[in-house]
Amino acid sequence: MLIELLRKHTEWYFLNRKYIQKAVDDERAQRTAKKGHTGGGGHAFISNPTETSALKNIEPIKMISWGQGPYQTIVINPEAWLEVIAETYKVHKKQAAGDAMFQRYEYNKSPGVIAGLKGMNRDTYYELREEFLNDAVVLALEKNLLRIKNVSDKLPVLMS
Repeated sequence: MLIELLRKHTEWYFLNRKYIQKAVDDERAQRTAKKGHTGGGGHAFISNPTETSALKNIEPIKMISWGQGPYQTIVINPEAWLEVIAETYKVHKKQAAGDAMFQRYEYNKSPGVIAGLKGMNRDTYYELREEFLNDAVVLALEKNLLRIKNVSDKLPVLMS
C-alpha cells in the first residue's frame, strides 16, 4: 500500500516533467534578466553583472508554480525532481523498462499502444512500470524528496 502511494506520487513528476522543466527554465531566465548589483547601497555599490548573474544561477530553485487560483500547481525542489527523472532514465537506458516508460512519459502513449509496439502484453508493461517507478522512488528517498512519517503507528503518511 505504501509503496503504491510512493510510486503514484513519483509518477506525477514524470507525467509533468515538461511543465516542471519549462517552469525551471522560465525561473532561470527571470533570474538572469533581473538587473542587480553587489556591494553597498547609494553611490558605493559595485556593479559586476557577470558575478551577479553567476550568483543568481548557482542558487538552486526552491519552488516553482504554474497555473492560477485553484488550478495552480506548486513543485518544491523542482531541479532535484528533474535529476531523479534523468537518473532513473539513465539507470534503465537500453532496457525494456526505460524505453517503454520513455514512450509513456515523454510521448504520452497509452500502455496498450506501448505494449503493442514492444510486442508485450499489458501485464508485462505494468511490471516494467512498477520496476521503473520503484527505482525512481528509491532515488527520491535518497535525495530526501520523499519522507515517510508514521502517525500513531497505524497508517504511514507520505510527506513531500
